[in-house]
This record gives sequence, C-alpha cells and structure tokens, in this order.
Amino acid sequence: MKNPLYVLTTLAALIGGPALAGEQTTRIEVTGLYCSSCPYIAAQAITDIASAEIVDGFYDANLQLAQFVIQYDDEMTTLEALLSATVDFGYPATLVEEPAVEPAS
Repeated sequence: MKNPLYVLTTLAALIGGPALAGEQTTRIEVTGLYCSSCPYIAAQAITDIASAEIVDGFYDANLQLAQFVIQYDDEMTTLEALLSATVDFGYPATLVEEPAVEPAS
C-alpha cells in the first residue's frame, strides 16, 4: 500500500492544491508615482519579472501610489524579486498584508 501522504500530495497536485509550490497571488503597494507615466513604468517593471502578471489594481494620483494584485509562479520568481522590481526606477514597493476576515455575527 502506498504512503497516505504520497496519495494526498499527488491528489492535491492533480487538483491544484494551494499548499503546493506554483501559482501565488500577492498584493504590493508602490509609492512615489508622481506623474501619469509612473504607474505604467512600475507595472512594466513588475511584468518584466518571469511569470508575473498583474490581475487587478488601482492608482491614486492624489496619494501618488498604486496597488497591484500580482499572480506569479513561485518556482520561477520570488516575492523579493517582485518587490525590488520597481525600486530600480525609484518607486519603493511594500507587501500589503490582507486584513483578516471578520466572522459574521
């Protein structure tokens, strides 16, 4: 009989289990976006990273910042690479921690 852990990990791999390596989604905030071209430049720097794709986000001209929701393959790149991609262009980036979901009363 096969090891139960082997069976579970194989099954999870076949159905795309979230605990396995592969596609990840994260949200980062990029600041210092003072002109109308800045969000485009920041987005381009992020998508130049292997496997990184911006799937959602927004730009606030008054606050001079943007948030990007990025999907990427963690076997091809790292979160650190995504965060440092915009720094070379003068735009600091930080990870946005998702707020905990409040239980319904």
